[in-house]
Amino acid sequence: MAGDPEGEPKRAADDDAWIEKVVKLGAAVGLNPMRTRWKLIRWQERRRQARRRLEQKVEHVRYAHKTCDQCGAVQDRDEKTCSRCEAKLGRREFQVLRRIGLSLPVPMSVSTLLALACVAVYVRELVAAGGGLGSPGGHILVELGGRWAPSMSAEPWRLVTAVFLHAGIWHLAFNLIAIASIGPRIEELYGRWTMLFLFIATGVLANIGSGQMVHYGVGIGASGGVMGLIGVAMGYGQRAKTWSGRNLRDDMLKWSGYTIVFGFAIGADNWAHLFGVISGAVFGFFVAPGWWRMRRLAPLRLVLGGVAAAAMVAALALIFTRTPLPLQDLAQADRMADVAGEVFDSTAAVCRKHWAGDDLGARQAWKALAEHVNDRSLADADLEKMCNEMLELRSHCRSVDLPTAPHERRAAHRICAEIERTLSGVPMPASPPPR
Repeated sequence: MAGDPEGEPKRAADDDAWIEKVVKLGAAVGLNPMRTRWKLIRWQERRRQARRRLEQKVEHVRYAHKTCDQCGAVQDRDEKTCSRCEAKLGRREFQVLRRIGLSLPVPMSVSTLLALACVAVYVRELVAAGGGLGSPGGHILVELGGRWAPSMSAEPWRLVTAVFLHAGIWHLAFNLIAIASIGPRIEELYGRWTMLFLFIATGVLANIGSGQMVHYGVGIGASGGVMGLIGVAMGYGQRAKTWSGRNLRDDMLKWSGYTIVFGFAIGADNWAHLFGVISGAVFGFFVAPGWWRMRRLAPLRLVLGGVAAAAMVAALALIFTRTPLPLQDLAQADRMADVAGEVFDSTAAVCRKHWAGDDLGARQAWKALAEHVNDRSLADADLEKMCNEMLELRSHCRSVDLPTAPHERRAAHRICAEIERTLSGVPMPASPPPR
């Protein structure tokens, strides 16, 4: 009889019968019988424990009732809200998917709309770049609203538009998978429009934090906001202290690890990832979903949701109405930047010697450069003044607004990138050294 408890010891004894046969066989070839028996018994017990865990997991997945994510109370499969804490339960099918580590977006949920917006923006990038599925290029991303240091003081809206831009198909695909997996969980916990607000708010904070740490290149991507949602779920799971909460927290820790590793592999902006997950975790830990869903907070939820929706619509409008440079202006700007790049490379090589204290070597290098360009007047230039101007120029690139003319803006972008490239990682003073 399958459910007979008296038959369990007999089955276990039958399962262990092979152990004595192996012990006898081992003794025949010189193995210690006691040690062999002990190792086999321990291995058999670990195998039984693994089988029991698998059976429990299968039973958990097949469980007919719902469980509340907040308080862990068991609820009837047809209940919509928890009878103990009044939290929203969601559909049982989605709970089953979460039990096996999967999640699907609800059709026309805010997560789905968010993913569609990212896809539409990427199509806009490809059209602006002239077609193809490759990277649209840095100048396209800057023109459509990427986070770029010289433009931020005059165009702070780039903190939002940058969240919807992506550098390539794999970059986009990774973030879409994350939105589809994590977005619905946050919607069930905090509400649909709160999820959108958290995505945009943490994405903006990620861009602000990353902008303070990285002063060159174009910052783009939804991963700052995605990591914010991961952080929210992580903080909530830590606060809940329930079995389901701990599982959610552990899943989000894995997502964070995958994202950081993926970021290092492709050279993504891990500073944005870090600031996003921290800001989200603070919200998730200190703001309980049950408290956030209280009726008296409905006006606040409505305002924040409206702000988030307006920010997304405005960002999409900006992206779709901006016009990147014509090809002829782009070529003209690139020629200007290429010439400037050669000058900066040569000048930086001289200044590196000067900053290192090798004034003789610096003057010899500068003299050789003057002879190369056939301009003897350069040989008498003041090295101290010239190198200080290089530092001032880099500071200028990090702080000033973009030129208004399109080709000048493109040239400024390339020139400032050349300055950062030539001076990045070079040991030099942060301010002009005393003489």
